[in-house]
Amino acid sequence: MSTVARIILSTIPMVLSGCASTWKAAPPPPPRTESIVVEHESDGAHGPMVVHGEAWYQACGRVLLVLDDHGEEMGRLPLAEAGTSRPIMDMALTGDTLAVLLGDREVVMIDVSSPWRPVEDDRIEGTDIGMWPTTLATLDGDVVAIGPGGVRSLEGRHLLRSDEADVSDIVSHRGRVLYVSGRRIHRRAGGAYVGTASDLELAPPHPAIPEGAFLFARQERTGTLVGILGEDCRELDPSTWTTSVAGRIRGMRPRGGQVLVVGEDGLSVLRMTHEGLIHEWAWTCPDIEDATWLGDGRIAVSGGFGRAVIHVGDHAVTHWHEAPGGLKEAASTGDHLVARSAHGVWAYQPGKAPTKVDGVAGPMTAPDQKAAVLGWSVSIDEVGTATVTAPGGVEHLEAPAGGRFRCVTATEDAFWLGHDRGILLLILESPEDEPMKARRLGVMVDGPVRCIEPLLLGGGVAFAAEGGFGVVREVW
Repeated sequence: MSTVARIILSTIPMVLSGCASTWKAAPPPPPRTESIVVEHESDGAHGPMVVHGEAWYQACGRVLLVLDDHGEEMGRLPLAEAGTSRPIMDMALTGDTLAVLLGDREVVMIDVSSPWRPVEDDRIEGTDIGMWPTTLATLDGDVVAIGPGGVRSLEGRHLLRSDEADVSDIVSHRGRVLYVSGRRIHRRAGGAYVGTASDLELAPPHPAIPEGAFLFARQERTGTLVGILGEDCRELDPSTWTTSVAGRIRGMRPRGGQVLVVGEDGLSVLRMTHEGLIHEWAWTCPDIEDATWLGDGRIAVSGGFGRAVIHVGDHAVTHWHEAPGGLKEAASTGDHLVARSAHGVWAYQPGKAPTKVDGVAGPMTAPDQKAAVLGWSVSIDEVGTATVTAPGGVEHLEAPAGGRFRCVTATEDAFWLGHDRGILLLILESPEDEPMKARRLGVMVDGPVRCIEPLLLGGGVAFAAEGGFGVVREVW
């Protein structure tokens, strides 16, 4: 080998070494977010309930809690994966079958013949029913779905059509079916208008009222009237058999000669006497969702605050399980979220159990309505519409199911928007040789979502929603 060749070869490692120190390899592209998931969620607001013997079935988001008649948890049955469904909206029991309305999309049929070990038996989609149900009821021993346009069997048969206001209640009694629509009672046969009410229940037998009577509630501007209707759906003597209850009510639960009236901000027990309907007991508590009778003069109650057992008469609270639900406002401190309900203030460290804290004076900082990143921006207007402004134009986004967007935050390449039913992620991506685009992903939570805050280490956000707290993570 010549001397020149040896010199050239000996300099190659030096040249390559110099290139390596000057020209660094391009960093690998960031991982692509394939989906987002709810990684953590707290137990929060408690919804509808059903008591079956000594077993108390309590809705808590998308989970069915199995409680004993003292309110202690004996088990739980998740009905959907986290982030994939709205919460349980209603329940109805017939025999040993519990029908659970999960969101407005499906009815889950649960076998409760072994009360402490409920087993999922079937799922019925709204498309099979022929409507998106808003509530459930029992009619002649069968569970039926109530929703836009009327009432249907779970097999999809049209049992009742309503061309006016939506149906709110239906009752079968003595061979006839009555339904309530827009504060008016109608007979199913022919649709004749026969009386006025917002809610209707069969009255328990009592010597002071005629056979075939009904309990009724009628919402008024200043409160609710509760009383007794005769079989002809006309009020008995209003001066003695109709009384007023403060606020709006969620239902009536008759038992013997007593009627439990479930209000949004308190419970009332009315008693039927030979002198008429009298107020016997009352208990005040904001943000009530449901309540029903337990044995020995006790009442089970649920709501944004969690659940409780109250003894009628002495007002003794024999069980109180507090949960961070009913959250009406929320804010971020930078490393955790704080949120306020009617019952106090909660703090949430992402991924950990929320804790009750001393009250925060004054209103919390309003959640962000604007965010910007990578030359894009998102703003939410007063009606909850989101406007996305990009270099190439403007797009207006409507929240799912006619809801509204509530808050927005930006991370290094994305926008996170909280709305009435969950969280929407807009990921900004630049396909090869194409302008930047926004790809959409989403999860459902027990909303409305009040506040969103990016995680300190990235890869997701923490949220505070009306139904509780949680963490949403990106999955690559």
